[in-house]
Amino acid sequence: MAGLVQAHERQCAVCTNDFTTPKILPCGHLLCRQCVISWMDSKSEAVCPLCTCPIVEHQGNSFQIAADVVDALPTDSVMKALVENASILVMVGMCTVCDDLKAEYICMQCVDKMCPSCMKIHKKMSISRSHDVESVSTVTPERLAASRPALCADHGDKHAELFCVDHNLAICTPCFSNKHRECLDVKSLDEKMKSAVDAFASLRKKLLTAEDNLKQEIVNINIRVQTADVTEQQNMALVDKTCDRLQSMLDECRKQVKKLISDSVSKFKKSLSDVKSELEKRLGKVTSHKHLVTRATKVRPRPALIHAAQTLTDRVNSLDLSDDLEAEPWVNPSSEITKCCDNVVKEIGDELMTISREIVVAEKPVLVFHENCGTNIRLTNFRKTARKVELHKYSDNSVFSRDVMVVNFLYEVRLDEIYKPSGCCVLPGVTSVPPTQLHLPSWSDHLKDSVILWQDGVRDKDIDIFTNVTNAIKFLEVGSRVGLLVDSSNNLHFYVDGDDQGVAAKDVPYPCFALFELDNTVTQVTALPISEKT
Repeated sequence: MAGLVQAHERQCAVCTNDFTTPKILPCGHLLCRQCVISWMDSKSEAVCPLCTCPIVEHQGNSFQIAADVVDALPTDSVMKALVENASILVMVGMCTVCDDLKAEYICMQCVDKMCPSCMKIHKKMSISRSHDVESVSTVTPERLAASRPALCADHGDKHAELFCVDHNLAICTPCFSNKHRECLDVKSLDEKMKSAVDAFASLRKKLLTAEDNLKQEIVNINIRVQTADVTEQQNMALVDKTCDRLQSMLDECRKQVKKLISDSVSKFKKSLSDVKSELEKRLGKVTSHKHLVTRATKVRPRPALIHAAQTLTDRVNSLDLSDDLEAEPWVNPSSEITKCCDNVVKEIGDELMTISREIVVAEKPVLVFHENCGTNIRLTNFRKTARKVELHKYSDNSVFSRDVMVVNFLYEVRLDEIYKPSGCCVLPGVTSVPPTQLHLPSWSDHLKDSVILWQDGVRDKDIDIFTNVTNAIKFLEVGSRVGLLVDSSNNLHFYVDGDDQGVAAKDVPYPCFALFELDNTVTQVTALPISEKT
């Protein structure tokens, strides 16, 4: 049945028995008092056995006695009452009056167990005729605990009609007259109980809302995880496809470059081969004529030598005896190789630019204020809303983006609450120092690493930038939007209500974080979803 505490819920997670003096741990779980003490004594850093949250949230003194620490924890009086009443129902056996008859009924007020005959008598007696008597089989610990009358803290047998707030005690009328007449705050018990019921209803509503929000956020996280997984698969496939294309381009480039080299060398070698062949022909003619001359010299003197000498002289003179025949010069194909490689490099660069545009982003970047912002800024709405909780003339009122700004994306805040109707001032800017490293409220010490837009320029006059920030930055109203954008040339653009006011600063430090400094009239700003600007 909904709302009823099941038997296992009345059992301690450590001893597995019904709770004895159940203590409420900081995490909200329950353990028996003695179980918590034993658990802490056995562990160097005692944590809840159900959720591992610390049993003691702030252990300022490591030498604290476990019993003292546990006694400081609140006792769950409701669970204690449920356990006690559950044990009463478990022990129902024989009739309280008739020892030899089984009890079938129980009085919800005086907890007497009765057989059918005693039940009839109980209902007729003047002192108990108004009591609720029910079947033992239908009574739950919750109902039994709820029907028990409130008894005076000093007189256990008298009903309490009043509640002393000063002493936090339920008291009877005589006790009020004798002991609590001087107390300043004594209320009707019914009134106090109604107030407590209303408080529980309010707490339950608050916790239900928080529970729904947390469950929804967990669902959102799971969706984001699934989106990230799908995005990972898509991007992995895209990278593989692109790398295959790049590999194909490299293979084709390798093939073309090798062909250029091979063709160049082949042409040069052919030229050398032709020269060699021609030289070998010349060598053959020279060698054969050498043999003719040699033989002629061996048969002298003879008149025929005169004619032979003239003939051989004419023949040798007609021969090409030169050895200076040159091949065509080798043409180095390095320029063509360079050109081919340059083309491939360009194509690869284009491919990489394409894949960078095609890469699927699992989530669009969002402007979320960092928890390390102004000392008087409270972050709400999952850290997307900044509300000022204190106003001091010289306090820091700055909020920072949690993540590095993405190029060509507009980061905007909307002014939700302003004290002065005449308008307010928001000074936007960027800083290269991560918010986690800023020591607020003295973050302005890091000004040399920041660019803050002022009404008439940039706060740090040493920064060499061009600015055209106008007085539009000064007179902003509720609903006004102030934005920043860093372009691919590291120029900082200033936006008001979605309109680009132009380049406010050049060569800003990148990577950088967006910041918005609020004047004392601004009490709340909201981070808006960022949008890509082309």
